[in-house]
Amino acid sequence: TLYRFSGSLILGLTLHSQFHQLSKFLPRLQQTIKTAEEFILPSLFLFAANYSNSIALDRIGISLCYTSKCGINLITVLFTLILDGVSALPSAMTLASLVPIAFGIGMASWNSPTFEWIGFLAAMLSATSQAALNVSSKRVMNRTGVKGSEAQRSMVLVALCICLIMTGSNSAIEKIRVWRSSADGSRDDGEVSVVDDLLPPHPPLWLTTLAVVAYHFEYVLSFCFVGLVEPITYGTCDALRRLLIIISGQKMFGGNPLSKTNVGGIFVTLFGALMYSITSAGGNGSAIHK
Repeated sequence: TLYRFSGSLILGLTLHSQFHQLSKFLPRLQQTIKTAEEFILPSLFLFAANYSNSIALDRIGISLCYTSKCGINLITVLFTLILDGVSALPSAMTLASLVPIAFGIGMASWNSPTFEWIGFLAAMLSATSQAALNVSSKRVMNRTGVKGSEAQRSMVLVALCICLIMTGSNSAIEKIRVWRSSADGSRDDGEVSVVDDLLPPHPPLWLTTLAVVAYHFEYVLSFCFVGLVEPITYGTCDALRRLLIIISGQKMFGGNPLSKTNVGGIFVTLFGALMYSITSAGGNGSAIHK
């Protein structure tokens, strides 16, 4: 998470139409800092969504993580209803099409997962934070007129600051704990070295670079898109993106072949997406009227 946030911020500050003019870097950074003040709340949701998603993937794996997050579009509907009222919701038929999408994603990603409470709660926190990010970022972008790429850069700046504070705090706490243990004589050098060996190694440079670039362009395009559509539509498209991740991940990394449940879930999701497109086209997807 730290690598992705920091790398994305660097890319956002350096990749622009006048990147060859180094004098543009400082004004661009100043504008990002100024705009970040408007995106404090969405930035908190951005950090929570990414951090808790990393925990969920580590503890329960891709299968159950994506199964747990298949209701993001439904949570987005709830947030939209609470914040903007019934008038902001699409038609009843359009809302109904979200149900097969959510269940289809769950069926497509189900693959004998091992349940674990901490990982499951982290996945649900990530899903809720992502839905809140969809709604809150759209509201701030509409109010301020900030475009998608600039909004992403501002939010990742705040999220990076939060990540640095947490990383520094965890490192300091761990050093204090080791120092106290050494002072008390409760550990010898062999025990301390075992603890050091348990720390996760740094990923290869090529893999880190690939992850940073992919993360940056994914979120830049996402916030450009969320500025053009309603949060519910964005959440639905995001659900279809996860379906593609499930299918491509199985093809790229192997594992158990797709079961009948998985294949059925793919078709249910595609059916829901088709119904969403049909019912939301033209004026039929407008707000619910009393």
